[in-house]
Amino acid sequence: MQHYYTSNPDIVSDKKIIESYISNDKYLFYTDNGVFSKGGVDFGTKSLLEVFSTDKDGAHVCDLGCGYGVVTVYLSKKYPNFKFTMIDVNNRALELSEDNIKLNNINSSIYLKENNGLDKIETNFDFIITNPPIRAGKKVVHKMITDSFDKLIIGGELWVVIQKKQGMASLKKLIFEIYGNVDVVSKNKGYYTLKSVKNN
Repeated sequence: MQHYYTSNPDIVSDKKIIESYISNDKYLFYTDNGVFSKGGVDFGTKSLLEVFSTDKDGAHVCDLGCGYGVVTVYLSKKYPNFKFTMIDVNNRALELSEDNIKLNNINSSIYLKENNGLDKIETNFDFIITNPPIRAGKKVVHKMITDSFDKLIIGGELWVVIQKKQGMASLKKLIFEIYGNVDVVSKNKGYYTLKSVKNN
């Protein structure tokens, strides 16, 4: 079976709308075959979003591996002055993201980019937020984390959610080696939300 980490999923489309609650607020999302967590918002993504916080009035967020747009839709409602760059290798996911921006009446500044991780991305961000594509393999996931450092401004933050059984320990170690710091913001049924700050 073809997984979601591919540019052009050839699985037959079966587009539908799902309903999900994040922080007790209801959201609707278009999903489809060939994208991550098509049946409902992933528990890890939801866990990260429910603990994410910042005092910034304005910021540029990289939604890395955006899927069908849950992170950007949720955060743009909470932080309407933020700008967002949504990146995914899967063009079907990006098409759904565009639909979900319209479905949820999002008015934020949003740029969608079909891209393999952070390769050739020239923008620097205040936040990089990701639920990394574990099925793509450790090499892909670790490259995304390694590349994130140079794409953050000084004081910028990397937020990652990962299950303990899917390599949390090794990913946490890598993040610490790159950033010199890593905090466990939350643990929720095996999902760890990790945060690091680029200090220099």
